[in-house]
Amino acid sequence: MNTHLLFVYGTLRRGGENEIPRLHPTSRFAGSASVRGRLYDMGGYPAIVLDTDGVSVIGEAYEVDGETLAKLDAFELDAAYDRIAIDISIGGSPRSCWIYGPAAELCAGKPEIPSGDWIEYRRFGSG
Repeated sequence: MNTHLLFVYGTLRRGGENEIPRLHPTSRFAGSASVRGRLYDMGGYPAIVLDTDGVSVIGEAYEVDGETLAKLDAFELDAAYDRIAIDISIGGSPRSCWIYGPAAELCAGKPEIPSGDWIEYRRFGSG
C-alpha cells in the first residue's frame, strides 16, 4: 500500500473535532512533531503560516493511504488551504511530509496563537 506522511496541527489532531484516528481509522500515528511557523485562530479551526522565525507549532504525523489523502484534500482544499511539502523530524529522524495551510493573506487580522498549540489553546485559552 502506498502511504503518505501528513503533519496535522489543529482539528485533525487527537482531541480535535476532526481527529484523524476517529474519522480515518486506517491512518497510523507516526509520532509527535513540530514545525516553525505562526498559528492563527480562524474561528473554529487554526491556520499555519510556515515561518522559520515563528514559534514551534505542535502537531502529529500520520501515515495515510491515498484514499484518505484524497478525502482530506477535499476537506482542506474546500477551506482554501493548499497541500504543501515540508520536512519534519520524528524521533530525531528527518522525514518529508505534507501539511495543509492557507495563503498568508487569509490570516491577516486573525488572532495569533502564541503557544503554537491549537488543542491547548481551545481547551484553556481564548478559543
